[in-house]
Amino acid sequence: MKKRNLACLALAAPLFAATACAAATPGLALSANWFLRTGDTPTSSANETLEYTVTFRAEESNTFLSYGEGSYKTVLTAENTTLADGSSEMCYHLTSTLTVPVTYTVNGESATFGDSVVSDVWFRDVSHSLQPVKSVKKAVTHTPLTTEPASLESAYGAYDYTYTVTYNVGCTSADIEVVYAESETAPKKVTVDLSKAGGSYLDNEEILFALRGLSMTSSASFSTVNPVKFATATVSMTESPASASEKLTFSVNGEQAERELTTYTFSIGYSGNNPGQTQKLTYAGTVDANNNLYRNALLRMEVPVMNSLGTFTYTLTSAVFSA
Repeated sequence: MKKRNLACLALAAPLFAATACAAATPGLALSANWFLRTGDTPTSSANETLEYTVTFRAEESNTFLSYGEGSYKTVLTAENTTLADGSSEMCYHLTSTLTVPVTYTVNGESATFGDSVVSDVWFRDVSHSLQPVKSVKKAVTHTPLTTEPASLESAYGAYDYTYTVTYNVGCTSADIEVVYAESETAPKKVTVDLSKAGGSYLDNEEILFALRGLSMTSSASFSTVNPVKFATATVSMTESPASASEKLTFSVNGEQAERELTTYTFSIGYSGNNPGQTQKLTYAGTVDANNNLYRNALLRMEVPVMNSLGTFTYTLTSAVFSA
């Protein structure tokens, strides 16, 4: 079994997040669409749990990699948080947990693992453009290394690390530390300059949440730190969000029902050379700014596995919203 230092784009876990830091170009226009009343609800009332099933569709050419049904869960709360300058502020705290079983089979040999990615991110309110304070991600995953492995050992790389990002109050720099479970690999520490990041800046772990704050009327882009390259990168919608009317079944505060709602779908990915594959996201649209029933929740997400071996689909099954 081969071990590598860091899995690209943190794997099957959601990729990317946003906040206006020092930047010359306009930032994202964000609203608190995760509340029933989007304009006046205080951060301290944040209390939300979203749960998803995670399924995998393999490409026909993939003969060695399979995933069982997994789960993805996000929990949003509010916490009195200490900023880098020692001051205290009520901030959002988002915890995301992905678990999925994976099996590799080569030449009649099989190995099965329970992969997981757990992240916590603390960020400020909309008036501060969701500026990140800190994020911590713990990943234990087994990622494909090739499309045609000659042996079971060469089929995957094992990753077990904790990735921590701490921001200064001006959000002009980020201190990154990666600690690996295997003691023979030394921790890696890097400070990244964010002062020249264009437009809004989002931490990788808040991106899926922050996109709920957009109006969905046009395409958008923002900056984040590419977790593999330890450098800022631009993340963009590949097209303007497409609106549709869909009937979807999921529970809201314990009530299971088929619901007809307006949705917005778009793809998102890194810009520039060798950007990699994009993720396809579908969000609920704003019903009424003062009675926003579905809180612009992420409804569905499609995440490709490296080397075009297949696609994960995340589907919302349960939403528990604050009153």
